[in-house]
Amino acid sequence: MSAESPTTKQESLTVAFDGPVATLTLQHGSMNAIDDALLDALAGTFAMVETHSEVSVLRIRSERRVFSAGADLHLVAGRLESATGADEIRATVRRFREVYDHLAALPLVTIAEIEGHALGGGLELALACDIRIASYTAKLGLPETRVGLLPGAGGTQRLTRLCGEGIAARIILSGDLVGGREAERIGLVQWAFAAADFSRSAAEIVSRTAKLSAVAQKIAKNCIRLALHEQTRGAQAETEGIWTLMRSAETKERVHGFLRN
Repeated sequence: MSAESPTTKQESLTVAFDGPVATLTLQHGSMNAIDDALLDALAGTFAMVETHSEVSVLRIRSERRVFSAGADLHLVAGRLESATGADEIRATVRRFREVYDHLAALPLVTIAEIEGHALGGGLELALACDIRIASYTAKLGLPETRVGLLPGAGGTQRLTRLCGEGIAARIILSGDLVGGREAERIGLVQWAFAAADFSRSAAEIVSRTAKLSAVAQKIAKNCIRLALHEQTRGAQAETEGIWTLMRSAETKERVHGFLRN
């Protein structure tokens, strides 16, 4: 990001804008454990980014040694001691889902840069993104069953749709943690790089993604989403999307520009 980029700072995170790219950097405690405060900060940030019409790419990264260790277990433990704790946790899980569903539905490209570990709710945050990039040294997993819980912020659903029932069962039911290289092999992340190359390689992917047509990306993202849920509607959306893009001056310019090269 350029030094002149406007930056919004909160206790839990910062957001920097540089042309079509918004970079959200997690900085919540030492492990980016997700509690009510961080959820509120994420929700506010996603809503704010949507108001910036020039932004077509949202990067989510961390300046800590982990991407996120997941839900704050101190919060969970405290509610276990309360007579109303189960109801409070259910409300918290619903809040997680609302925030992550909002992230998944953003009309722009979302990229999780996983340089450190992404566990539990931290991995679920990344799963709500369109693109995931991991370092070989990162560990990814949904180890909630180790503490008698389950990944309730979309993990069972998104991981199964992404990697299939077998991989989801492996990671969720056995509590298996996978490294970045293995995560790429099983389709959990789209790219993985050696630690020394991670920052440069991730920045290159962000840069080239940001140069593409934001309108085409928005329509294509919706078609991809529909393909997972309603294939008939997804196919129809592809047809209508192509129709819309073919009427776009930007598409015309990009096609002719490609042919000239």
